[in-house]
Amino acid sequence: MSSETALQGVAEYDTPDGFHVLRVHYTADPAKRSEEWKKEQQRGTTAADWEQEYEINFNVPKGLPWYPEFRYDFHVAKGPLSPIEGRPILRGWDYGLTPATVFCQTTAKGQVLVLYPELQSWESGILAHGRVVQSESATYFPGHQFMDWGDPAGCQRAQTDEKTCVQVLREEFGISVNSGPVAAAQRDTPIRKALTTVTADGQPMLLADPRCTWLIAALTGGYQRKEVAGRVTDQLADNEYTHIVDALGYVVSMTGRAEAPRQIKMPRLGRM
Repeated sequence: MSSETALQGVAEYDTPDGFHVLRVHYTADPAKRSEEWKKEQQRGTTAADWEQEYEINFNVPKGLPWYPEFRYDFHVAKGPLSPIEGRPILRGWDYGLTPATVFCQTTAKGQVLVLYPELQSWESGILAHGRVVQSESATYFPGHQFMDWGDPAGCQRAQTDEKTCVQVLREEFGISVNSGPVAAAQRDTPIRKALTTVTADGQPMLLADPRCTWLIAALTGGYQRKEVAGRVTDQLADNEYTHIVDALGYVVSMTGRAEAPRQIKMPRLGRM
């Protein structure tokens, strides 16, 4: 058995809080890699129970996932992802009182990498959230250029000081956020396409760092279809998971566009 075969289904990495994780998936056993075996085991098992018991994903919220195409064993990297030198960091922004930001990169193959950290603030304005983003950007991505896309609603003025989120980020932190698509379908379709296509060498077009647990939980089922009177609808449920996925959608929907937005560069050393 080759070393590559022996390592299939095994992931190993350190968490930000100091734990060392060794994740042994059922596919580590060659006898459990066929679709026939999987279909047999899934009989009588709910999607949520399957994710927890077989996919070792304990962040699974109850509900029908909006993206059933997402697979932990395929779309989550086996270990931490490192930023690629010389390629810009793509940041996606969602606003409101629960602002969220994701950090991504595209590879030469067109693959979208979702990097750590993922940032989700609670009961926080854009000024406080912007400080965190600025600090984490300098910590994790020194020397990289940044390209930013966000919710077009960030250009709307607040009733308090008449400044928009985009203005605050530009004036306070020098971050210029370009507007992403307004229509939800224009963000939804690119994400779904990235989840259902592969690169020329068979790698997932969208690959997430295993430490991005909030986004993974969202894609697993937190970002879900709305349920009304016990009936699942074709509408999206508005909950705490929508912000981080919307932030991702602004990035994925804008990658590959002919005209690149303005880039800023984070210095390797210096004061924030």
